Amino acid sequence: MSDNSNNVNNAFLKEFSTACSLGKLADAKRMLSGWREMHAGQRATSISDHPLQAGLIMAAENGKGDVVEFLLNDNFRVSPDVILAASRSQSTQVFQAMIDSGWDVNQSAGHTGDALSHAATADRYELTKFLLSHGADPNKNERAGMWTALDLAVMHASPATAQLLIDHGAAIQNTNALIIAAQYGRIDMLELLLNNGAKVDEVPDNDLPTAYKGLNALQVAEKENQKQAVTYLTSRLHSAEKAA
Repeated sequence: MSDNSNNVNNAFLKEFSTACSLGKLADAKRMLSGWREMHAGQRATSISDHPLQAGLIMAAENGKGDVVEFLLNDNFRVSPDVILAASRSQSTQVFQAMIDSGWDVNQSAGHTGDALSHAATADRYELTKFLLSHGADPNKNERAGMWTALDLAVMHASPATAQLLIDHGAAIQNTNALIIAAQYGRIDMLELLLNNGAKVDEVPDNDLPTAYKGLNALQVAEKENQKQAVTYLTSRLHSAEKAA
């Protein structure tokens, strides 16, 4: 392909992506039709993506659900980059278009996890709620093989978002969630987890990596000098012993 042809294609891709990012559906349709005429006989997809996939990414990132819907119904696909773009937009309209196209809501976007992982990390309550109500599994797609969606919420989000995950089946017992809450000194999360069935003296035995293997939450809080967490966990431990 000549340099001139490359320049023409690059210019076209930029124009197409701009139309998609601005939600100019009619323009996107017209340009896609023109592109097909110029590339008659070419397959709809390249090795893995549509040659104009950047347009879909831009539409997803800018919350243009109608453009996303059109492109996904026209041989474009939801790649990890599209998931990340949709997560940045926080647009439920975009995610609905993806779901309506047959997208698996639990598809991983790579080492950063899935859409639910991103929503929980950013404490996007409404988006978390939307994804969970459409089949997102809080126990899948551990971020980088290390943290579940609940772990990420314990680190970064509000108790309300963490409670949503728990209400939709996020595992608590024999996970690292309570350990992480102790590590970060998050009394609000310690209380939430213990009130939802976590065991104050449990030593987790799971495959997720942690620097605290063989320790319970109180021991982690002591190790990290989280004094308020130590006081709180000691109180809960004494209460549990009395109840027993």
